[in-house]
Amino acid sequence: MLWADLHEQEQVRLALQADLLAGTVSHAVLITGPSGSGKRTWGKILARALLCPDRRGAEPCLECSSCRLFASGNHPNFFYVEPQSQTIKIEQIREIRGKFFFEGETRVCLINQAERMTAEAGSSLLKILEEPPEGLYFILLAERPHQLPSTIVSRCRHYSLPPLSPAAITSILEQRAGIERQKASFISRMSKGLPGMALEMAGDPVFADRIQEASNLGAKLSAGDLRPREILEQAVLLSEREDLTQFLEMLFLYYRDGLIRKLCCNEALLVNPDQDISALEGLQPHTLVAALELLHATLKELKLTNVNRRLAMEGLLIQLQRRFRNA
Repeated sequence: MLWADLHEQEQVRLALQADLLAGTVSHAVLITGPSGSGKRTWGKILARALLCPDRRGAEPCLECSSCRLFASGNHPNFFYVEPQSQTIKIEQIREIRGKFFFEGETRVCLINQAERMTAEAGSSLLKILEEPPEGLYFILLAERPHQLPSTIVSRCRHYSLPPLSPAAITSILEQRAGIERQKASFISRMSKGLPGMALEMAGDPVFADRIQEASNLGAKLSAGDLRPREILEQAVLLSEREDLTQFLEMLFLYYRDGLIRKLCCNEALLVNPDQDISALEGLQPHTLVAALELLHATLKELKLTNVNRRLAMEGLLIQLQRRFRNA
């Protein structure tokens, strides 16, 4: 990939390109953003450009031996570090540290999820950052930069990747995944502006099935069709899902589309215009708003606390069905 292949995030791209053109790229670059924001893509493009001896402006040439070695994953001067068993250990830094001090060549070390470095690994890296050898560049990628030692962050030039617009995500899905526009538009609205998340959803063979599953559950709850035992069984099944957060977000969007249809009758505002939300037609807007508030509170609790997932799902389903029955 080239800089020209990246979408939006103009300030970050222009800043990095300007540094490449001027030869002023910092010896330590920190790129931050949520999971799926494209940090690794940005880091690899920067690394490839730094290593390319025949760079065309800020773009790697893609033709020299360096670019070909980088594309094959065998570049001797590119070092990639990521967590092993949840952390980046000092042994991983020690294993490649001796290669950092070769003279006369550009070397790049890309550290993914840098905030997962142990204290020992961080201290080892800091010693190098304090007196970096000439021609050595570190690119640190972090989802939670506040977990990095301030002494490391202070020695980095920091770039933050903002979410992309739905239009940009749609374009990425069309170009890279070959997704037709209507489906790409739907996924883009669920992706929170994160290209990695969008591509993952586009490649999920059961994505459409999960949307339908969330819609079916939403319809049953709104009709008050679940008996107490069924609610408890459903709560257990939900609590065991690895994709629980995303599934609840799909349920949220089902009720959200019902509310939009009722208030606006504007298809352009719907997340999924093809979704059957006829089961929600008899509900008042305030009832759907209450359902959305319950789901929002539960999602926030799941993301920010160590709440018991089964009890949280029991409470959510019971409260949702009670709101709909009393509507």
